Formats: sequence, structure tokens, C-alpha cells
Amino acid sequence: MSTAQLRQKIKKQVDGLPSERLRSAAEYIAFLHSEAKPSASDLRKIVRMRIAIDKAEREFAAGKGIPWESLKRKY
Repeated sequence: MSTAQLRQKIKKQVDGLPSERLRSAAEYIAFLHSEAKPSASDLRKIVRMRIAIDKAEREFAAGKGIPWESLKRKY
């Protein structure tokens, strides 16, 4: 697919987005366009998330997880 075809496809998809999703699409395109580096705040959030994921993985490996079947019935 050529660059022109790809741009045309993307524009068509954006035109078909519901209005409530346009803000997210605009923010994502701005992010891709900016080549910005993550802020210190963003990096702290990423570190905290990684720590939480590591903790959850250790607890799951130790058998402290909840079977998905239980959650499926509950929710």
C-alpha cells in the first residue's frame, strides 16, 4: 500500500469515528507527531505500574490469584 493510499485510508477511518472518540484519536496523532519524550511524571507512573504488575505476578505464582471462573460468575 502506498503512502497516499494509507493516508486516504486513515482519513476515511477518522471521518467514520463517533464524535466521542475523536479527542482520543487527535491526542494519539499528536503524540505520534510530536516525538516527545515522556515527562518525569509519566516515567514515575510507568515505574509504579511495573512494580504493581511484578507484585501481582509474584502473588499469582504463589497461588494467591482468583480463578477467572469465580470472577466470571460474580460479574
